[in-house]
Amino acid sequence: MRIQIQNLHKKYQRGDTELEVLRGISCEFASGSFNFILGPSGSGKSTLLYLLGVLDHPTSGKILIDDTAIDSWDEAKCNAYRRNDVGFIFQNFNLMSNLSALDNVLVPFLPRGIDQDLTQTAAQLLERVGLKDRLEHKPNHLSGGEQQRVAIARALLKQPQLILADEPTGELDSSTGRMIFNLLRELGQEQNATIIVVTHDERHVTSKDTIHRIEDGLFIDTDSEKEREK
Repeated sequence: MRIQIQNLHKKYQRGDTELEVLRGISCEFASGSFNFILGPSGSGKSTLLYLLGVLDHPTSGKILIDDTAIDSWDEAKCNAYRRNDVGFIFQNFNLMSNLSALDNVLVPFLPRGIDQDLTQTAAQLLERVGLKDRLEHKPNHLSGGEQQRVAIARALLKQPQLILADEPTGELDSSTGRMIFNLLRELGQEQNATIIVVTHDERHVTSKDTIHRIEDGLFIDTDSEKEREK
């Protein structure tokens, strides 16, 4: 999935004050690429992620998905895009407290029906994120890092074309964080998924990644392997 952003602005009204979070950013995320958006808190990173996931809409500017402007989509198309094409990994996990880890991974598929093959794939994903012995545990019996790994497995089960991750290793120790990023890279390559990670932590960046630095709602630098080879 190729994504182009053209002169994107996002403003919020706070009482009598207008807050401009994104101030005319433009960039491209190549199909199958692994991207980091790096910047301090309040720089507009998460806002951009929500716009890319069509969880919010820009004030002005364009987002193009495979050359199609998403502002032309109706609500049904936006819902289908979020449901079928995008894997979200949020900071707050969004797990259902009454369900096991395995069932939480399967939740997005409930409307379509869940068969034995899908259940087995979900269990294998949980095993790959180090939760083989936690399949039947509910969220209140899981640590914050374990809950984060459940949320990551849930996002990957649909084999999305686009993975949007907001501080995906914020609750994880450094070794588990490395394991999670290795998994994201492996599955991204297997599925040719475009991956966009928002974070302020640069420990997991590699030389093959594209890095977009954002500050005060503007990209101040983009560094990709292709650019470094010139």
